[in-house]
Amino acid sequence: MQARSGTAVEVSFGSAYAVQVASQRSAAEARASFRALRAKFPNQLGGREPIVRRTDLGAKGIYYRAMVGPFASMEKAAGMCRTLKTAGCNCLVQRNWEAR
Repeated sequence: MQARSGTAVEVSFGSAYAVQVASQRSAAEARASFRALRAKFPNQLGGREPIVRRTDLGAKGIYYRAMVGPFASMEKAAGMCRTLKTAGCNCLVQRNWEAR
């Protein structure tokens, strides 16, 4: 399931994985970063919409992570991240997340 037109994804995936490609101070900035990455890496991110997740990092503040997924397994998420890294995009795999 993917977010469409900036809407929130209201679903819980207890054992799902996602690939984080950006982290920003606002949801709008996270979506803008994702759009820029999608334009830079169209073969890897073309046709995908971001899942934006709010994360409270305590003293560091609130951040919004732009992710793609969900992936049913760690292997599938890691494969996507490897593909992105090969193309020059930084990413990391997030486990057991809930989109909000």
